[in-house]
Amino acid sequence: MKSLVFLKLVALTASSLSAVADDTVLNDPRSGYWLAQTADVGVWWCESGWKVGRDRPVPAPTKGKPSPVKVAAARGEYEAVQVVLHPERDGELLAAELSLLKRRWGRPAAITCTIDEVAYVEVTKPTDKTCVTGWYPDPLPPLRTPLTLRAGQNQPLWLTFHVGREVKAGDYSAKLKLRTSNGESSVPVTVQVFDFTLPEESHLRSALGMGSSVINRYHRLTEQADKELVYDKYLQNFAAHRISPYSFFAYAPMDIRFHGEGADKRAQVDFTRFDRAAAKWLDEYHFNSFRLPLRGMGGGTFHSRHLGELEGFKEGTPEHARLFHDYLSQIERHLRERGWLDRAYTYWFDEPDPKDYEFVTDGMRRIKTAAPGIRRMLTEQPEPALMGNVDIWCALTPEWTPEKVAARRAAGEEVWWYICTGPKAPYVTEFIDHAGTELRLWPWQSWQYGVQGILIWETVYWTSATAYPDPELQDPWQDPMSWQVGYGLERGKKSPWGNGDGRFLYPPRRPLSDTSPNLDGPINSLRWENLRDGMEDYEYFWLLQREVERVATVKGESPLVQEARALLKVPSEVSQDLTHFTTDPRLMLQHRERVAQMIEQLGKVR
Repeated sequence: MKSLVFLKLVALTASSLSAVADDTVLNDPRSGYWLAQTADVGVWWCESGWKVGRDRPVPAPTKGKPSPVKVAAARGEYEAVQVVLHPERDGELLAAELSLLKRRWGRPAAITCTIDEVAYVEVTKPTDKTCVTGWYPDPLPPLRTPLTLRAGQNQPLWLTFHVGREVKAGDYSAKLKLRTSNGESSVPVTVQVFDFTLPEESHLRSALGMGSSVINRYHRLTEQADKELVYDKYLQNFAAHRISPYSFFAYAPMDIRFHGEGADKRAQVDFTRFDRAAAKWLDEYHFNSFRLPLRGMGGGTFHSRHLGELEGFKEGTPEHARLFHDYLSQIERHLRERGWLDRAYTYWFDEPDPKDYEFVTDGMRRIKTAAPGIRRMLTEQPEPALMGNVDIWCALTPEWTPEKVAARRAAGEEVWWYICTGPKAPYVTEFIDHAGTELRLWPWQSWQYGVQGILIWETVYWTSATAYPDPELQDPWQDPMSWQVGYGLERGKKSPWGNGDGRFLYPPRRPLSDTSPNLDGPINSLRWENLRDGMEDYEYFWLLQREVERVATVKGESPLVQEARALLKVPSEVSQDLTHFTTDPRLMLQHRERVAQMIEQLGKVR
């Protein structure tokens, strides 16, 4: 964390915290709907945005027949709910099976459902003053039966529904059969399919880190083929969550070589492997952005920086400038020809201090000279000394106001924002011991503020080389805290960044002592799933905006169009501003349903 921003955030957080630390996140009395009590096992359900504490009481039984588990989604969408078992005595879950979803007299629909276990991690050091210690739900490993059930402890199951892109609108029903060592129960499930389809490509840009080296360490991979296989599974997971990683080409880079001597030395770029990967991940899986590495470019952070070098020539020399221009202009031309240029960006310096502005400005100008069509990102708030040399401003969320966003967009620049070790409460965060709704809300606030992209520095930050010097490894299943790495901290020292910071995925659940190669994909987290929900919700707003503009050209500013325009505004009860927002997922779902209904209604206007 950059020193100036960090100090500002510390002061801001200290002065703004109004909430007192309590266990509301784990035991919110607003959550949950009773389903059944069978053979010493209580069954209830709740929305995906709640974090179900182990000791959260079972909701009071309802009079009459309990309402079914309800899910609503568009075609092409994922949506999840939680079904919770609360045994009165120790036992086992022996089976959980969902029947085929179908209409009353129809054929089964192309709606799939995966069932995962909601696992818990123990927070022993709260992230901030609003948090408490305790067991928090976060990892979502695939359900493996028999699953141990402890007396008096909730065991949620995570049901993720995926609606096929050809499914007809309407209501579909099924039964979830739960068989435990103490008896059986059958839970009614209803999936409502809206009459529209989500776009395949996301309209909120994203850039989240995914370090291949740490994946290889935890999966114990040494063979190249194994590394590429597992890396591909992580990329598929990103694509399924509508998230773009920094890079999709760790094992398929552009091959840059230099030939000749002296003034005749020239660059030759072989795009063969890169093109094959790009055709898959950009064209087929629809990643909407990627970080373009710059060979020979210096960089660094506020903490330290360095000059680049090409073929023995340092930055600032005519020889370096000529070679840099030679290869980068080829890359720009190739990306433009293939239709990928608008998704490429450079991100070569991180969180500069004022002392770094001249260095950053010089580097940005050299990139512009060599390849004017390549967008230049900087993780910094807009500052006069940097103006005119940044195409994508990516600042911490507290740095943006609607007015600042509008000003930069009016200047033809993009506006992104990011979260990392900060900000902490009262802002939306990525932390395990914060409310489950926060990451779903982040894309809503992006729409609300006119922000065009989101960035998070890492998703697989499972260990700290400072806190756990090689060959040690942190076990993220046992310790949810993300410990600081580097920044002058002495090796072996532990300084907390926050529970779950930079950690949205989990490695396979097995002892660290197991050194055999593991070729499985990543384990999702509750936070990762809620972020996907938010990315999908953003598409609801985008679709409604498109329909409003279309209908307005046909019918003008009719009462229906005006009603629809009002729905494009995030309601204050969902998000008033960056520090005042709901922790109740039902409020978000209610507005999402109103938006969906309006999309359907406008879709009938011709």
